[in-house]
Parts: sequence; C-alpha cells; structure tokens
Amino acid sequence: MISLANKVIILPKSEACLSGPSMANSTEIKEFDVIILGAGPGGCTSALTLRNSGLRVAMIDKSSFPRDKVCGELMARKTVVTLESVLPGFEKEFKNFEMTRVLKHTRVHFKGKVLQFDWVSESYTCPRIEFDNYMLNLVKSSTNTSVFTATVPDVLTRDADGVTLTIKNSNVVFKSKMLIGADGANSIVARQFADKTINRDHYLGSVRAYYSNIKDMDSTVSEVFFNTRFQFNYLWVFPVRGNQANVGFGMVSSDISKQKINLKDAFYEHFKLSPDLGDRFHDATQVTPLEGFGVPLGSSVGTTSGDRFVLVGDAASLSNPLSGTGMGNAVISGKLAAEQAMKCFKKNDFSGEHMKLYDDSIQKAIINDLMASFRMQKLISKMPFMLDIVFWLGKYDRVKKYIQSVA
Repeated sequence: MISLANKVIILPKSEACLSGPSMANSTEIKEFDVIILGAGPGGCTSALTLRNSGLRVAMIDKSSFPRDKVCGELMARKTVVTLESVLPGFEKEFKNFEMTRVLKHTRVHFKGKVLQFDWVSESYTCPRIEFDNYMLNLVKSSTNTSVFTATVPDVLTRDADGVTLTIKNSNVVFKSKMLIGADGANSIVARQFADKTINRDHYLGSVRAYYSNIKDMDSTVSEVFFNTRFQFNYLWVFPVRGNQANVGFGMVSSDISKQKINLKDAFYEHFKLSPDLGDRFHDATQVTPLEGFGVPLGSSVGTTSGDRFVLVGDAASLSNPLSGTGMGNAVISGKLAAEQAMKCFKKNDFSGEHMKLYDDSIQKAIINDLMASFRMQKLISKMPFMLDIVFWLGKYDRVKKYIQSVA
C-alpha cells in the first residue's frame, strides 16, 4: 500500500472542481456505474471496497480537501478492523501515522467517582481534518475512482435508466446506475430520496473545542464526565495530536429545547460544577473556537435504501445513541453499501426490493447494537439515579463487560 498520508493531492481544476462558473453553454454529461456522494470515512470505504470491482466509480464532495469536520473523533477498534479487511496493510500504516493516538482505557466520572474500563480492544483518535484527507488520498492512490471535490450537488432524480445529479453553478450533469449516499447529517440523498427530516428526539446537539496543557492527561485514556445538572448528557476529553485533547459536550436536541439550554454556556458550566474538572482545566488553553455540530442518532434509523440508492453513516442515522460515536458505523456501512452495489450489478437489479439485502446486512451488523445502546440511554435519561447504580455495580466485571458491549 502506498502511503500518501502526509500529502495533499490536488487534481487539476477541470477535474477536481466543478462548482465554479459554467465551462460551456451546453450540458456536459459524465456517466458512471456508481456515484458515491460524500468523501468522508463512509464514502471512502465504499470507494476502497469497489477498487477491484471493474465498475466505473465517481466520488463527489462539496468541500475542498483537506477540510475539517467538527466531531468527537473517537474510533472504535471495529473501524480499523473493517478498513484492514478492505485494504490489507491499513492497520499497520494507520497506527504509525503521526496523527493517530491509540487509546487503551476509558475513565467515566460521576459525582466525584471514577469508573475505569481497561479495554480488551484499543480505540483511536485522529483529527478529522487529517483522517479524512488520509482516507481520500488512499482512494486516489489505491483505486481508479474519479474524485470530484468542491463540487456541490443540487438536484437528484431517478428513472428507469438510473440516477441523475445536477451540480450547482455548473453545466455538468452526472449519471449513474446507482447512488451511495454518504453525505453526512445534512444528506441531500436522505432528503430528496428518503424524505428524511431532523427528529430532535433522535438527534444529538454538540459543541467541541481543542485544548492543550490539561493537567494529568494520559494520551492512552479517553474520559467521559456525566453531570446531574442537565438531562442525559456527557462531556468528553479525548487525547489527540501533541498534548492536545478534543473536548466536547452533547445532549439530545429535544432536551436542549425543553430545558432552554445554551450548549456553549453549558459546556463551560461543567468546569464550574465539577471541582476535579475545574482543577484539571485551570491552566489549560483553549486553542480553537467552540464549534457546534449535530449527529443523527441510531435510535430512529428509518429508511436506509430504496430504488437505486443506499444510505451510509450519518446519512442513514447510524451514530450510537449512548456514546454519540459514528465513524465506525460509517465505515462498516460504507463497506456493506459497496458490497450491495456489486450484488446489484451482478443481478442487474437496482430495485428497492433488492436493496433490502443492504437493510438486512446493516440490521445485523449495526442496528441491533444501536437499539441496545438506545435502551440504556433511555433508562439513564428517565431515571438519572441509574448512574449511581451503574457506578456501584461497575466494580463487577460482568457489568463492565455489558457496558462495553453497548457503548
């Protein structure tokens, strides 16, 4: 595998950017077998999975790369295992990447008590601006995918022949037999093909900033702080590059509205409410602005496929309702989406009925676990005292193992 992790590959403008002024008065049609909308971890995994399929693949993203994606940036072991199965050699190279942090433990804080999990399987952090660019460069170096960045989707249509995508401020039109929607929480595919809208009962509102010089920070330990001041919530501290940490706070959006909470104010209030947290951050430096982002939770997945399309990652609402993490499920669903595409071309069947094979595969691989996490999240949300019980029971290995299985 060729490592391009530290390089930014920029295609000529005529190939890489189609969102500028019209290049000609007539329509230019670009035809492919599969279009992947979105060049994040899910979309890149789909492209890598299709690299030996013989299919003509295009990947389109509205942003120029490298670009940041506000996120908690924690990756479970399954993320790397899945990518290793898609691209042998990935795990070794990724672990050696200078921006990767390997985490071995998690400490959960509540009312001055600490519950530590020593994971059998490690987890990872890597800043999204680095990780997403890393993945995109692997697609460019390891596949024949045609990559179009800074290319803003406009209107999607479907007919008996396939999918048509127009581009904003451009005369270019893309056509394909099938579409993989990996375009995130505000997915145009989910809106236009699956009629998805934001459900605040199943949506996480979050804020995040990077901090440096946090007292007693261990680069192998992720930390989560619960606080009874708010409805089900948590503040996280995840080590990233250098001596920095990704520090964020999240709550279910409907609870934010009901309690009329300003997320940024609530974030800073945590340091006042928790003496331990306040002490550790007393001399810390906030090195980036506090930025907000939303996460569609897998507590209400809804439509994940239909005639000629499948949804991946946040576009399919596959983030964990308990932890808020989603990159692992984006990668897994990206692989399963690509495998479904190959099945469709083998059978020459792109119907919604045939796409149910994809629905079944993510049900088994992802959604069943999401529902277990949701049950735990609802229990803690309705009965906050359950956290006291969990911390009391946490001394038992059997309980710890169960928590690890749903987190």
